[in-house]
Amino acid sequence: MYNPGVVLNQVSNHVVAIVVLGALALLCNWYYFFECARLARRDRCAPMALWATTVFIGHDGSYLLKFNDWFHHYNHWFPKLFWVGLIVTFSFEVIFFVQTIRFGRKELGPTLNQAQWTAYCLGALATGIVFWAVAKYYLDDPLYLMTFLVTFGMCAPATIALMVRRGTRTGVGIRQMWAYLGIGVGYVLLTTGTLRGPFTAPVWIIGCIVCAALAAIMLVFVYRLPDPGDTRESAGQPDLLSRST
Repeated sequence: MYNPGVVLNQVSNHVVAIVVLGALALLCNWYYFFECARLARRDRCAPMALWATTVFIGHDGSYLLKFNDWFHHYNHWFPKLFWVGLIVTFSFEVIFFVQTIRFGRKELGPTLNQAQWTAYCLGALATGIVFWAVAKYYLDDPLYLMTFLVTFGMCAPATIALMVRRGTRTGVGIRQMWAYLGIGVGYVLLTTGTLRGPFTAPVWIIGCIVCAALAAIMLVFVYRLPDPGDTRESAGQPDLLSRST
């Protein structure tokens, strides 16, 4: 798909832009994940779909395991910094997995007891890691630059379904969705706007457009959803119209 040496030379030729845009995308990613974990703990619910969490763990975990590639084979500052940044995201993903085990059974596996739900989640994790490894083996993306857009885009369908099912801002928040948009803006400008080359191909542009549309949908949706506290309060109030006079 691309020559890693050519891409890394392009990175070296645009250091300031890459650092600024990469920092924007990564900081927004960290904040998005922080909000996922915080809101899941607040509302005692799964932070996102289990299938997404397992794939994210496989993606970021495999990048971390390729330490020798980044620090010795390529020996370039960009994948080294990316490696350090993914320590944070991987840590959040492990938290998501634990939160899904702790809080997700009632919503996602109501017919299972806690032991069965835990076993199911562990099986799902193993499956996600194995199939991510299979997919990555056949992908021509040595620097993980293409797959980052894929995993970013997966956050939306992993969250939208939960938002629809819950009907409130349970487990989601407005600032979280603005951070999600910030990830996309930073990363698209970094790749399509700065690295260019393979990141200007039609299929890549289509992927960017889809991610932008998903971010817009999530923003509009989260603004329209009621806060879970508001629904609890309204449920506890008497219906004045139903009173007999």
